[in-house]
Amino acid sequence: MSSKKPVVVLDGGTGSSLAEMGFQEIEGDPLWSALVVNTSPQAVVDLHKAFLQNGADVVVSATYQASIEGHMKRFGLSEAQAADLITEGVNLARRARNEVQENTGRACWVAGSVGPYGAILCDRSEYNGRYAESMSIQELTSWHIPRLAAILKGQPDILAIETIPVVKEVEAILESLKKFPGAKAWVSYQCKDGGHTGHGENIRDAMRAAVQSDQVVAVGVNCTSPSHITPILQAVEPLRLTVPILVKPNRGCDSLGYVSEQTSSKLSLAEMATEWIAQGASMVGGCCEYNPGDIGELRRSLEARADITLCGMTRLLTN
Repeated sequence: MSSKKPVVVLDGGTGSSLAEMGFQEIEGDPLWSALVVNTSPQAVVDLHKAFLQNGADVVVSATYQASIEGHMKRFGLSEAQAADLITEGVNLARRARNEVQENTGRACWVAGSVGPYGAILCDRSEYNGRYAESMSIQELTSWHIPRLAAILKGQPDILAIETIPVVKEVEAILESLKKFPGAKAWVSYQCKDGGHTGHGENIRDAMRAAVQSDQVVAVGVNCTSPSHITPILQAVEPLRLTVPILVKPNRGCDSLGYVSEQTSSKLSLAEMATEWIAQGASMVGGCCEYNPGDIGELRRSLEARADITLCGMTRLLTN
């Protein structure tokens, strides 16, 4: 039996990569990357394909900041049309995946992005979760259910419940997910340091809460400074989690969630991944400011290692 560690390569930052491609108008827009789903859908397909062609096993749909009310207000759509536009974000990812699979024969997955309520507020509150202090579980649940329905209508392989800064919202989303019993998800928290979510809960308690649901098949962190990843992995090691651990750091953020030269890592994603995999991560990619080229470098680095097998999501989740 092989002693090689199975690892999956995730994609990078969708919104930041679209901005790098020239779509600067998404900066500050309440829809963020979801704006381009409506205005330039082929560009979204092209970006997903670029991530996959550079070695990502999974692409995450451009639905992170999408909401029914957001689409209605931004484009003057009906509720049904707005929901369909969220679904289209997943469809574009699937189109890219299907084209790459047909050309390469490599099995790839689509993850439907489920971002936090705080993302639509456009006040950086996905980095602190304070909005949840004045919202009940029921209010959060009621808000997430229509988005989940629209995302799942696009038939993603898995849901990426991502950049969640507060345990209360994870609990609400997982409660909402019970209405879709066939759906599986990964949960990734946004963390402000090496031991706490953006809202301040102990990351060990937060991960423990996420894996209580049998619909959660992986857990981890994303949009978190690279400097925090190793301490987080060390903090959760005593849990002896039986699901894969994922990490998708941003390039380095300050306390307000902005990437800056002061906080940006001087090491490449590929260089840092070696340590994270040694600490227990088995799904590795990037978030804000990591583009397809970074993912390509990561893939090549991991392919060169004799102690790792790049196995793809299906094998990882059935190991």
